[in-house]
Amino acid sequence: MLELDSITRKFEKTVAVDRMSLELKDGEFMVIFGPAGAGKSTTLRLIAGIIQPTKGEIRFNGHSLKDVPPENRNMSMVFENYALYSHMTVFENMAFPLRAKKMSDEEIQKRIKNMAETLQITDLLERRPGFLSGGQRQRVALGRALIREADVYLLDEPISHLDAKLRHHMRGEIKAMCGERGATVVYVTHDYKEAMALSDRIVVLNKGKAMQIGTPDEVFHRPQSEFVASFLGDPSMSFLDGVLKEETGKHFLELDSIQIPVEATTAEKILSKVRNGRVRIGIRASEVSISRTQTKTNTIPAEVYVVETFGYRNIVTCQCKGAGLVQSIVSPDVKINIHETVFLDLSDKNVHIYVPDGEAITHPVDFKNGQQGVGNVIH
Repeated sequence: MLELDSITRKFEKTVAVDRMSLELKDGEFMVIFGPAGAGKSTTLRLIAGIIQPTKGEIRFNGHSLKDVPPENRNMSMVFENYALYSHMTVFENMAFPLRAKKMSDEEIQKRIKNMAETLQITDLLERRPGFLSGGQRQRVALGRALIREADVYLLDEPISHLDAKLRHHMRGEIKAMCGERGATVVYVTHDYKEAMALSDRIVVLNKGKAMQIGTPDEVFHRPQSEFVASFLGDPSMSFLDGVLKEETGKHFLELDSIQIPVEATTAEKILSKVRNGRVRIGIRASEVSISRTQTKTNTIPAEVYVVETFGYRNIVTCQCKGAGLVQSIVSPDVKINIHETVFLDLSDKNVHIYVPDGEAITHPVDFKNGQQGVGNVIH
């Protein structure tokens, strides 16, 4: 088991990693996910021993790695900038870690052949890195890291330079290879789909701090802060400013001229966090339905602002009477026109409520078991 215990790393006045604590189980695929400059690569380098923490300790199987140099940690790392040996061929680059383990030539040939076929680089084995594209070099670096047995694999944006089709293919291959080996993996990415598709658990990192650690379902359906909610999702969550009001014993969130009904228990939770009742309302496109006519649940009027077609789904963006834009996912066979008036289903049952710039207050009750909704149009 790999443990990060209150790890901090400073570069002069910049705090790259801030008191991060993390336990990685054997065989777990952990993804570190966040924007550029969040501290993702720095965390990987700390684990590898390339740089040392300013404070805190890293342990493997209960033993401190403080005085263990990188070459003795039995960790295999893919660097974002490839770090290939320029004077060696692709074959020799991939063979290097195997020869260091004194593996037989026959076994080396076999492993490189299998890895090259998986990575689709069989025809590149006799080339040198200087004659490869960025995507090709990235696959060679990935192959060199995965071809040998290691206690932990550290993968820093290993497929970011590939085209979309190949990236999708390699994502599946990486997950399959690591799953077959029972490998322990720490994988860095800024791509939401990669994080969700690959991980057993996700660490959402921002400005060196772990904002949330959880399974893909937990992080997606129960984001603990507005930052996490806004950073995960395609499309990203829509946010509106609201204030809790009460009239004739009924509670609602007022957003300009729009009123979103809330239950008394939800109102109590809001007032326990923010006395002035001012909140941020997060709305996922998959959790909102649209109706062409006003119904018992679809009560919020909106004007269609734009319709984006993706073949397997459409994303409809609506303008809610000055309050802001809200998106919904609809079936591709439903035709909606720009400027058409529609009605949205918005209540405390399908919106996330946050302290402004802060923590979550409530989440949609319909998704407490991690079940994703699908926006739809009621004809």
